[in-house]
Amino acid sequence: MYAETTCPDRDDSFMQEAEIHQLAADYLGFYLGGQRLDQPEMFALGKLARLCRDDGMLGFKVCWVIANTAEGDNVKALAGLGTGPLKELVRHHGPEMLGLLLEAARESQNFCVALSCVWKNAIDEATWHQLDSELHDIRAHHYGGHA
Repeated sequence: MYAETTCPDRDDSFMQEAEIHQLAADYLGFYLGGQRLDQPEMFALGKLARLCRDDGMLGFKVCWVIANTAEGDNVKALAGLGTGPLKELVRHHGPEMLGLLLEAARESQNFCVALSCVWKNAIDEATWHQLDSELHDIRAHHYGGHA
């Protein structure tokens, strides 16, 4: 559903499909490479956080690729996705993006794990309440009734 990452009405600065996948690979590479500060992939973390602040839909698309490329046992990468880029996405675009984020969490267990790591103190109370209450049911669905 979210594999479509092109937007014909955008200018040439819009990230192309290959760039989205490269940013996702670099982000995951940071976690797979031991999270060292001297890794070139470290810069992907800041780039993705800025993208999530500046362009909610494009940030979401990269986060979607990351969540669905990450191995399910890569908890650090999924938690980092939630406490970093997804936190920025919800903080800056929460009300308009929340429905899409929750739909993605329903569709992908990895995305649900990452979205569950967004910090309560990072977003407004109304957005948190909706996110928390709906994620509880989504997690229960993914884990067979045990959220």
